[in-house]
Amino acid sequence: MEEEEKKEGKEIEDKEKSELRKQKLKSWLSDKKNLAFLGILIFAFIIRLYYFSLTNNQPLWWDEAEYMSMAKAWAFGYQYNFIPVRPILFSLISAVFLKISNTEFLPRFFTILISMAAIVGVYYFGKEMYGKKVGLIASLFMSLIYFNLFYAFRLLVDIPSLTFSIFSALFFYKYVKTQSSKYLYIMAIMLGIGTLFRLSTALFLFAAFIFLLVTDKLNFLKKKETWIAAIIFLIILAPYLIWGYFEFHGFVISQAGAWNAPKDPLGVLFPNLKFYIITSFANALSWPLLIIFIIGLFSMYKLILGFDILIKNKDPELKKQFFLLLLIIIPIIISAPSITTPEDRYIIAIFPAAFILSGAVILKIYNLIAKKTKILAIILIIALIVWILFSHYQASNTLIDSKKDSYLQVKQASLWIKEHSNKSATVFTISWPQNIYYSERKTYVPSNNESEFEQQLKDIKPDFFVISLYEKYYDWAYSYPQEHPDKFEVAQVYYLDVQKQQPSLIIYRYKS
Repeated sequence: MEEEEKKEGKEIEDKEKSELRKQKLKSWLSDKKNLAFLGILIFAFIIRLYYFSLTNNQPLWWDEAEYMSMAKAWAFGYQYNFIPVRPILFSLISAVFLKISNTEFLPRFFTILISMAAIVGVYYFGKEMYGKKVGLIASLFMSLIYFNLFYAFRLLVDIPSLTFSIFSALFFYKYVKTQSSKYLYIMAIMLGIGTLFRLSTALFLFAAFIFLLVTDKLNFLKKKETWIAAIIFLIILAPYLIWGYFEFHGFVISQAGAWNAPKDPLGVLFPNLKFYIITSFANALSWPLLIIFIIGLFSMYKLILGFDILIKNKDPELKKQFFLLLLIIIPIIISAPSITTPEDRYIIAIFPAAFILSGAVILKIYNLIAKKTKILAIILIIALIVWILFSHYQASNTLIDSKKDSYLQVKQASLWIKEHSNKSATVFTISWPQNIYYSERKTYVPSNNESEFEQQLKDIKPDFFVISLYEKYYDWAYSYPQEHPDKFEVAQVYYLDVQKQQPSLIIYRYKS
């Protein structure tokens, strides 16, 4: 009897909880702004499914092939020489996916979902700072901007890093507003996971440190939650650091930083700053959005005039602006002297803050016009946003379409080698990551010194030597096989043109 009463009581409790959830959902859907956000997510997902169907089998680039070769090594025990510059989390997740289905479908779909999560993060971050309207505008921009759309279809770590950077910033700001330690701990978790995807995600720590140093002086170092958050972050990184120590016999993060570090940091500083500040923004933002963003930067003049007020922690608006400004400038300042060759994707974490700032400016413009005529304000702002979105869509579409077949012949050549050799075969090629991934054959990079290359041939006796236009080979290497017909014979040729007059890749068989 008692058990029946307990069972009946639990059923009533479950029913009440179910009703409560239904009421919450109805309440959420009754808000037009929430419906608009849901519409943005559906729109973004449909766009991504369309491009996913176009790019699902596109060839891997160099970096992609490295991450996926790492995944294959873990999933199937293939031999692979790990390098410290590649963090492990994306490859570990992909290894699990490969065990489930030995195709690229699941890793690619995972990246799409992470791209969607970036849109969600930007909405809630913008909402937290300036309200739902700004969150909606910023999430719209994030849905079609080329780096969040184009890289959603590349098996790279940039999108996961971007997404976890956004959520790190969101929860840190919620901590600043509420002083609730749980948000700081969630931030530490987000940042730790993001760092395991891409080490540069941790650059957010510099922005957070400077923000707290200015607004809270050194008081944050006296708070228990600060040190607990630091411990959480380190615990998440600990398995990677331990693995890196045994794999590379040292501190993996410093080794990774040194991998692509320029020999002359000061020499690349100003060219890289110019690229990031001018070229990157010009590439990422359509010119109307770029103008709006610049207006947003100029609107921060009060930061200079009222810096003493900011230091005294008395103006919430100044704190918002200061935090956004740090999120924009810190990655640029640190990345500029740290990388030899700059790329847009190295600083994509700055653009969510740029979108939120731009969204706040657009809302102010709307409010100014609406004081005179609300209908005109609505028409003008909708026209402006549609213009920006269409510009972003065009840029994204052009980039995705133009790059979807890049390195196709490198992929085809590697698969040809797999089909025409046994598992013990060896290959010489500069496109070694792609060849390892597709051919699953042992691969060596040929020396750039001719005499050393000849010694490699004697020592290794490769089965194939691949030379192509897709990577920069040494001048002597292009003619070497023709000059030594006793050593090489043509096995397969790929051409740039239909008439087969311009070879782009040649597979030579080595006569050992």
